[in-house]
Amino acid sequence: MSDLRRFLSLLGARAGSLLLGVLASVVIARALPPDGRGTYYMAVAVAAAATALGHLSVEQAQTAQWADPRLRPALAANGLPLGLGIGTASAALALLLAHLATDTARLPGPWLLVTACAGVPLATAVLYTNNTALLGSRPHLAGRAALAGSAAQCGTLLALGATGRLTVHAVVACWLLAPAVHLLVLAVAERRAAPGRPSLPLARATCGKGLRLHPGSAASYLLLRSDLFVLNTLAGPHAVGLYTLAVTLAEFARLAVGVLWQSSLSGQFAESVTDPAAHTARTTRLMLALALASALTTSLLAALLVRPVYGPAYADCAALVALLAPGVALLAAGRSLATHLVRAGGTRHTVGPAVGALALNTALNLLLVPRFGATGCALASTVSYTALALAQARLFVRLTGTPWRHLLPGAAELAGPLRRRVRHPAG
Repeated sequence: MSDLRRFLSLLGARAGSLLLGVLASVVIARALPPDGRGTYYMAVAVAAAATALGHLSVEQAQTAQWADPRLRPALAANGLPLGLGIGTASAALALLLAHLATDTARLPGPWLLVTACAGVPLATAVLYTNNTALLGSRPHLAGRAALAGSAAQCGTLLALGATGRLTVHAVVACWLLAPAVHLLVLAVAERRAAPGRPSLPLARATCGKGLRLHPGSAASYLLLRSDLFVLNTLAGPHAVGLYTLAVTLAEFARLAVGVLWQSSLSGQFAESVTDPAAHTARTTRLMLALALASALTTSLLAALLVRPVYGPAYADCAALVALLAPGVALLAAGRSLATHLVRAGGTRHTVGPAVGALALNTALNLLLVPRFGATGCALASTVSYTALALAQARLFVRLTGTPWRHLLPGAAELAGPLRRRVRHPAG
């Protein structure tokens, strides 16, 4: 498969998944008021937090270990059992902590949380197996699996919505279908594409390396999602319902950027790439050009479509999308730089920027949310996302000696970023 066909195939799958996600959000918004959406999303947020804080950064360790071709078959084979085992432990711990903090944090009821946390082992296994598929030059498999999961979730939501049975608990149960189907499709495809046997010694080494990288990964996740818990505590589920819809729509700003990163990821580890820093800089220029275009397009579409599609109860989301989209896009544009930093220095170059951005985000949320609600939350997110992207770029420039101007898109990238191709071997 050529570079361009690989990119377009993955872009189509990711766009399809995101569009199905938006359709699902429309169905949910029409069936549930902002308070109901906020309750559903907080249950899912607990499960997502358990996944992100409990996955031990195994996927980053996989990325670092992938440079040794001898380890690749076992790394791919270890993904499924490691994900299910670590995810189960994470879910159990999350439920215990949620039980202790239910009243203080205004969390949903226990059965709703149990249902949501059933997806933690599935989501963790998806994370690991998806990563090895991308590293192994098989992004099309990852894209198709994600599309299948989104289709299963959206189809079930539509069926329940049409029959008037779409409750908060039903929406959470439907959320489980996406990682379940995604994992099933991906695991079967990966078993055929990259057969290998699990290795317990390698699994221990991967977990150990991941643990050393995990503070930075955990801080990065908290940067993206801890604001939901602050917003829920200080402003309530209504504000969470509005804000989370805005987050869903703002994800469009990173669609093409994320696909470009995924399709070029294996090239950062290819033996044929003689200058990884130059490869990373070239990819970053293209990603930044796409980020600028995507943020503008997403904001304009939200301004035009939110009220007629989601209804007047969600009209304020358009302004939130305009605040979020630039930060979301810029953070996505820094993914290639972050991957290079993981390979070059591990924890030395990943933990500090993430922790600093998280501290900034937390301080801004505590300052702005009590006064401005969801608007303050969106503003805090964009400022801290931008700060993290700039910190990653500064570290990359310092480590590689690459001039700053080589990270900025020129006329060629701005005129047509999709006409340029990132060179990496076809798999």
